[in-house]
Amino acid sequence: MRQLFVFACFTLFTSTVISAPDGHNLYNKHCSVCHNENGMGGIGLPLNGDKVEHFPRNYLFKTVRLGREGRVMPAFSKLSDAQINAIVDYIFSWKKTTTTDTYSDSKITGDVKNGELLFQQKCSACHGKDGKSEGIGTGVSVSRERKFQVVPPALNNPGFLAAANDHWIRQTIKTGRPGTIMPSQTTLQINDQQLDDIVSYVRSFESSYQPHAALEEDEPTLVFDSPYDFKTTIANLKQSLQGLNFRYFPDRYMEMGLAPDNKINKKQLSLRFCNFKQLYKMINIEPRLGVVLPCRVTVVEQADGQVKLYVMNMKVVARLFNNTQLSETAEKMHESLMELIEEATL
Repeated sequence: MRQLFVFACFTLFTSTVISAPDGHNLYNKHCSVCHNENGMGGIGLPLNGDKVEHFPRNYLFKTVRLGREGRVMPAFSKLSDAQINAIVDYIFSWKKTTTTDTYSDSKITGDVKNGELLFQQKCSACHGKDGKSEGIGTGVSVSRERKFQVVPPALNNPGFLAAANDHWIRQTIKTGRPGTIMPSQTTLQINDQQLDDIVSYVRSFESSYQPHAALEEDEPTLVFDSPYDFKTTIANLKQSLQGLNFRYFPDRYMEMGLAPDNKINKKQLSLRFCNFKQLYKMINIEPRLGVVLPCRVTVVEQADGQVKLYVMNMKVVARLFNNTQLSETAEKMHESLMELIEEATL
């Protein structure tokens, strides 16, 4: 009887430990914030219905595992194979059919040079002359202006190239993508050999890809000394903000809401401001950036009377979002902030 009890407990324990991961819960935890709970898309691409109808299982698995370097999609390197497979199962549960397409892993051999010519003629308008995509941002949105509702993939991305084999790329070009503006082979007016040439050119991106710049060891906050007193520094900043077409919001002391009004240090002031044209462009690329906006300069008079200015390093902050387009736009914002500081402290 005791042996039977021990066996029953062991069986219960092991069945609990090795039970299959819950793909629905995993998806909600790791994916829904970008792809929507129902896979409708948002910051991330749509994943429901015919959007993944012809995705090979291995393509979706590798996409979750490897992500897209320099784009919004992160790599989920810490999830187990079983967990990723559970997520894939859950996403595939939205498909209209129960079959999963499979494709050979063999290489397709074509004329790369001719493929490049055809790519520039037939594909570059959407996927970019260098394969980096002509789209701004990712995912879908009816509230943001954009050239494409769903941004074409960056074909030179190592994550894409590692996930997509030659025969699936070929089939995608051959049949097009339902629910998108991706045309078919017939619309493109190319024959089978030309199709192979384009695939070979796309595969050649593996050797020409320039990796996303590594995060520099820059500080997230930049600190500058002002040669003026506290009051003059504030006045200079406001004048410079107007000159650079920034709109600034009401002044806010650093300790407001953290200390009683009569004990607030009024030598620590935060100037909040915004250039709405730049802001709209950056939010259009990366909606999550809203958590660090508007821009601000914090002016602090220290005990010795020295006035210091603290500014967020937009170049570093932008890189945290893993979005090449955002990083390029943030460089321009950084230049504006440096011009502001220079004018105010001359």
